[in-house]
Formats: sequence, structure tokens, C-alpha cells
Amino acid sequence: MRFTTVIFDFDGVLAAYNRPERLADISRITGLDGTTILERVWRSGFEDAADSGEYPDDVSYLTAFNDHLGYQLSRDEWIASRAAAMRHRPDMHELAITLSKHYRLAMLTNNGPLAKAAFDRLAPETTKLFGDRTFFSCDFGTKKPDGKIFEQVASRLGNTCRECIFIDDQQRHCDGAGKTGMTGIRFTSVDDLTGRLTHLGIKLGSA
Repeated sequence: MRFTTVIFDFDGVLAAYNRPERLADISRITGLDGTTILERVWRSGFEDAADSGEYPDDVSYLTAFNDHLGYQLSRDEWIASRAAAMRHRPDMHELAITLSKHYRLAMLTNNGPLAKAAFDRLAPETTKLFGDRTFFSCDFGTKKPDGKIFEQVASRLGNTCRECIFIDDQQRHCDGAGKTGMTGIRFTSVDDLTGRLTHLGIKLGSA
């Protein structure tokens, strides 16, 4: 099979993500305990709805986020708390740069409109590397692992699904991609990923 495109997840792949650190930062600002924040914002279904396109822009998203939270976080506070939970992965970006010599790169993440609007602040290295091929689920009206989002991303890239490799840290997302014809690889480490790509015949050298 001839692959032309490699699509990366963001949280958990291109960047490490630690939600407890984010909860701790919001707790520090608001005085709310982490369990309350988790229940109001994440377990309520709000974030799932936001990732699926419920809110048309970053302003309406932040308004709804604060309504669920019960506290008025500023835009900068929201961005800072998101950034506090993230760690850039230079090794993954180096691998992506190597792949870019032979393949088209793209990124697909389950995230809402404020993460998208602030992405150049949250992940400047990723923004620079992937450019306009950074795709956010909120723009598709659905989210991973729904097969429709993989099909739409492939279409926007001018590819068939079978030409694409998709890398994600969640197996169910890889399975969703696989049902469309993409080759899904669950990310566990750079070494494991490199081995799996090599097994698929992916070029990792300069030749």
C-alpha cells in the first residue's frame, strides 16, 4: 500500500497532557475543588459537546464554560490553565519533521473553538510545523472516533483514507480510523511508533 499522508493526534501524542494539573490550576484560581470542576465541566458532557461543534466560536465557548464552572475565568486564565497541563514533545516533533521529507503531515484533535483560537499560543512549535493542516473536531460537527471525521479530513487533504496513517494514544480512535480504511497506530512511545512505521515501509531516513 502506498501511503502519502501521516495524521497525528495532539494531546497525548505531539504533546503530553495532564488533566489533573489543569484542574489544580483552575482550582487555584477559583477556589473550587478539583472534583467539583471535573463534574461541572467534563463529566457534565459540556466538553464533549464543545469538541463536537456545539459552540460556534471561542467567545460562546468560554461563556458556556464559565456558566458550567460557576466562575468567570478570563480568556487568558483559561489559556494559562490549558497550557499548565501540556508539555511539548521535542522527540515527536523531530520524528514528524523527518516524516515531512517524504509525506504530507496533518493533525487531528478532539478540541473546541477556544483551543483552536489559542493554538498558536498553546503550541507554537506544532502550529509552525503543521500550518493550515491542523484540524479541530469542533469544525466537523463530530469527533473521534466517529468515522465521518476521518473521511472529512482525508477529503480536505485530497487523499483517500487508505492513503493515510493515523496516530493516536487512544485505541478506540485508531479503531475508528481503521473502519474508514486508514491505518491506525496507537501511540505508546517514540521507539514503538518508529518500529511500527518501519514495519509499514514508511521512509524515516533522508534517502
